[in-house]
Amino acid sequence: MPRLWTTRLLTALLLALLLLTAACEAEPEPRRYDFAIQLNGGPTGWPVWVEELTFDHTWWSPGGNLGGGFDKRPPSGGATAVLSRPMPAPSSVQARWFSYRTQTFYEIDLELPNTDALLQQWYRDYPPPDYRHYLMAGFSGEGEVYVWWRARCTVCGRDRSRDFHAPIVESAWAEEAEGDPGRYRNRTQEYVNEGVIPSPW
Repeated sequence: MPRLWTTRLLTALLLALLLLTAACEAEPEPRRYDFAIQLNGGPTGWPVWVEELTFDHTWWSPGGNLGGGFDKRPPSGGATAVLSRPMPAPSSVQARWFSYRTQTFYEIDLELPNTDALLQQWYRDYPPPDYRHYLMAGFSGEGEVYVWWRARCTVCGRDRSRDFHAPIVESAWAEEAEGDPGRYRNRTQEYVNEGVIPSPW
């Protein structure tokens, strides 16, 4: 009987040691940040419609109709989507968009550099709630993409000199993709009628 208890005790200790070792080797939970997504399209005269926008192939942000602002450096303004909860710094961006001017679809799966250490520093230097943080992405009507980080001063009134901007990816090029431009014919015609773009037909 004592031998059976000894075996059970040793088995339990080995199991506990294995569980403890596995817990120590598990990757730590990634740090999460409170930020919004800000999108730009264009440049002026090159409006786009962002159909799909995901990060790390897991979470998404609304896209939609974008025009103008792509060629401004540092970027500012644009359509903003507030995230419902803090998220880890993304390591990739996936996007699909349509260029009204060229009647072309573009797709990209863009790997981002590891920005976690930079974000920790930026949040220390530009702390919330005095600063609102944004991951900015721009999509041009010619297939170019950029990704920047922005910290906008919320206590500075109209003074934008204390805002912070940093490029994450200054320029990347998407691949042309399949799609039916006819889905966007009515909106394209509106842009032509308004003089925003020349007729692509």
